[in-house]
Amino acid sequence: MRQNTRRDALKKLSLFAGFCLTGGNLAHANSSAFQTTKGMVLKAEDGEVWYIGNTRKAEVIIKVAKSDRYVPEMSLLTEKIPVGDAIPMHKHANEEEFLFVQKGQIEIYLDDETQEGNAGDLIYVPRNTWHGFKNNGKEEVVLFFGYSPAGFEAYFRAIGTKSMEEELGFTSQDWERTNKKFGVVYKT
Repeated sequence: MRQNTRRDALKKLSLFAGFCLTGGNLAHANSSAFQTTKGMVLKAEDGEVWYIGNTRKAEVIIKVAKSDRYVPEMSLLTEKIPVGDAIPMHKHANEEEFLFVQKGQIEIYLDDETQEGNAGDLIYVPRNTWHGFKNNGKEEVVLFFGYSPAGFEAYFRAIGTKSMEEELGFTSQDWERTNKKFGVVYKT
């Protein structure tokens, strides 16, 4: 059974790497044109745009998502991380995560290790693994990332706003409730 789990993870990782290497121009499931599982091409800026959190305001674009019409094996997204911005240490109870650094240089925290990720690097994060990121570089970082199984992309809808200027208005109780709903735990 362990061999099958590893084989499945490697298949997903190779599929994700293929998407990354082809530029990540993928369809998101909420498009009205997306009625079946046939392939589509979206431009890099296409998809659902969300600005994350009360203070970060990083831009996340949902490319492939779980919906009532389509349940992909994984979700695929992009994120622009400004210089000095960070994604705090956290873990996912329900998903594996794949990240591909498209542009820039990022400091990666995996459990107790710190590594550097550069353009072209692929990061694999098994479920229940502590991880976080910080842009210590001199330019914006662009990540192409995804989750398996699909579904966690709905978290970004829950914690995001549709414009940079809009305030989320979450209280600490709202954050706690939302994080619990999506199985994400932040290190304190």
